[in-house]
Amino acid sequence: MRFSPLPRIVFFLLSIFTVLALVAPLPFAIVLPGDAQNIFNKIITIKNQKTYPSTGRIDLMSIRVTNPNNWIIGPEIIYSWLKADEAVYPRAAIYPPGATQESENKKAKADMTSSQDNATTAALSFLRLHPEYGVAANDLHLKNISFDVKKTGGPSGGMIFALGVIELLTEKDLLHGRHIAGTGTISTDGQVGPIGGINEKIQAAYKAGATLFLAPAGNSAEIAHTPAGIKVVIISTLAEAVAAL
Repeated sequence: MRFSPLPRIVFFLLSIFTVLALVAPLPFAIVLPGDAQNIFNKIITIKNQKTYPSTGRIDLMSIRVTNPNNWIIGPEIIYSWLKADEAVYPRAAIYPPGATQESENKKAKADMTSSQDNATTAALSFLRLHPEYGVAANDLHLKNISFDVKKTGGPSGGMIFALGVIELLTEKDLLHGRHIAGTGTISTDGQVGPIGGINEKIQAAYKAGATLFLAPAGNSAEIAHTPAGIKVVIISTLAEAVAAL
């Protein structure tokens, strides 16, 4: 059986449509691993209270997400799908309608401030409820604790901030020289909530050298392809996070 070649005009039109499909902007966002910041390196400051230097390291994790103002083209999406440490999501799953880079930056900054306040309250409440850690309740004051985070925003560092405060205020050594990382929102009563980009954060923690990662129970079903050499521990509360250490 013989097939007739496509007319040149049809071939030309198909070529045009193929090129347009590849370069047409699509409503997707790409999530990539971000930075790992040691919270004991000028991030947490405690004044007018006795502190105990940590023997280990706790990393605050972040992710990078494409700008909400940008539309992603086909080849970028295919390339990210093929990479193990990147993920592609519909833009509506990441950003609300009408979001801009400016509005997202403003929200991330407000969420970060709120998470730090919640973390401090949760950490001091934990220490008041657990006198076995040797911290006098009368010595605990919110105003003496501050944070300085320049590279990231959002609420997902809450649990890690709270752990850092507890580690610095207690003579008991929680880390024993280990390098750990983790993520999760925190409420004032110590409940740890889920976050976005869990797999990308685990990948970034592994690359930074962490051997233990504390992950929220609300993200447990999403965790996949954990690198060999890093142990993921699922926690629901600040008390469980401390116990895991």
